[in-house]
Amino acid sequence: MQNQTAKTLKGKAVAALDAGKLQQALKKAQLGVKKFPKDSDFHAISGFVLTELKQYKKSIPHFVEASRMKPDDPQFVENLANALMQTGQIPKALEYTEQKLEQFPNNKELNRVLDEIHLKGKNWRMIIEHATKKLASEPNDVSLLSRRAEAFSKIGFVDDHSRDLAHAYELAPDNLKIAFQKSVNLHQSGDKNGSKEILQRILGEIPEHPQALLQMSTMVSQEDAPKLLEAVETTISNRDENLVELEFAKAHLISKMDGLAAAMPQFVLANALQHESNPYDEDKEKEKLSQITGLFPVGAEILESGISKTPVPIFVVGQPRSGTTLMEMMLSSAPDIAGCGELMLGSDLSQKFEKKGHGFDTEKAAEFAQDFRRLMPPIPDGSVAFVDKLPHNYQRVGFLLAAFPNAKIINMLRDPRDVGLSKWIRRFPAGGMRYASNLKSIAHSANLYRRYMAHWDAVFGDRILTVPYEKLVADPKTYSQKVAAFCDIEWNETMMRPEENTKQVRTASLDQVRNKISTKSVGGWQSVSKHLQPMLDGFDPELWPEYNLS
Repeated sequence: MQNQTAKTLKGKAVAALDAGKLQQALKKAQLGVKKFPKDSDFHAISGFVLTELKQYKKSIPHFVEASRMKPDDPQFVENLANALMQTGQIPKALEYTEQKLEQFPNNKELNRVLDEIHLKGKNWRMIIEHATKKLASEPNDVSLLSRRAEAFSKIGFVDDHSRDLAHAYELAPDNLKIAFQKSVNLHQSGDKNGSKEILQRILGEIPEHPQALLQMSTMVSQEDAPKLLEAVETTISNRDENLVELEFAKAHLISKMDGLAAAMPQFVLANALQHESNPYDEDKEKEKLSQITGLFPVGAEILESGISKTPVPIFVVGQPRSGTTLMEMMLSSAPDIAGCGELMLGSDLSQKFEKKGHGFDTEKAAEFAQDFRRLMPPIPDGSVAFVDKLPHNYQRVGFLLAAFPNAKIINMLRDPRDVGLSKWIRRFPAGGMRYASNLKSIAHSANLYRRYMAHWDAVFGDRILTVPYEKLVADPKTYSQKVAAFCDIEWNETMMRPEENTKQVRTASLDQVRNKISTKSVGGWQSVSKHLQPMLDGFDPELWPEYNLS
């Protein structure tokens, strides 16, 4: 009888919710909470209705209770993670979401929450502020140090990131999470042997550690690859659910052992799993293109903040894997040029203007410039220029040139077939790289890049220098001299030796840029073209006149 009463009340609450009668639905759901306190559904319905009413704070206790009653139900976990984020409890939201993603690794909603936290610089600054306050009284709290290190990393404060991580690792070298972060940090700094040593220790304690297996798969020698592949396959067979990290690790190892063509079917499996949990939205990206370019019409008066301070900003843009890291390393090899890596500030500060209803004028351009310089990481005294090489800033060239009238834009152009292959055979979990795990989406995004740059070229003309990757690597002296002249900096022969640059590299190019400039990757797509057909068919030949795509 009691079960039937509960079922009837639930039905009425859900019916009211479906009809949009939120207050009525809430009243019935909360009556159910009182009458049937052990029934998790009433807490879930109450929390969901409160979410619909934008009363996120009130929804949290209901989701906490529902999740406690049914810890294996991912929907309750999703709702709680979202509510924590919406109420501004970013440190808690991040910690909870990351923890639950270990339990539900392919959950789309949890990945969405994680993306939203990652895509907003203010979230990371909130985490830094939160951790800093606590560390004042607890300076040796390794969890806080690790969390702040991650946040510093996300906003481009590389030195602060390394400092916090080194302190945390010194305090707790046996903490495997911190040890893994330290191994990645060493790899990014060029210490491959030190990184591998830590990874081997981690795998000695936990042979089935997914992240360590993936990281090791990118560094292991051809000779040691078979043994590591055996460990990866054992781990895959012992898990109930497929993990993206393990599938990519397997693909990397097959490629090292048997060649890239042999690994392509495995990359299909890995990318399909990645794309399922983090899909690309073509319509949303087309709308974004229209909104942004509409703020800077061709032929209209060019907006300018009127602020031309030094150091001069140099923005290196292009598709990811088009040579942006190489260009930054070349530029920052010259004296007095500070390499800042991939700053998220352009994205953070332009985000609100990417939606309808937000205009952009000279006053907003000045605010943009002031906020950018205030929030960017410190650079060495005496620097005449700094380099921000966030590839996707190709979407934001209008904002950047309006904010910084003296800025230089270097557009790295590379054969989209080589770029596409390079994306396809690496894992890009970031929200802004959703297209990288689907061949059709890779082509769609590449075509959008060309449309963005065609628009900016029409608006800004010679304020943008396009550098063809293939010509740069074939003749680094000539093209580095052209870049130096365009940026009004003195050319230095060290620009031809970026492999000697000791700057930390935090992108997928971290191993390639430690080697001498080479043409060996040019045309690499041809050997596996039959595996790339959906991408090859998706490129618009008219947008790529420099390459024979027809």
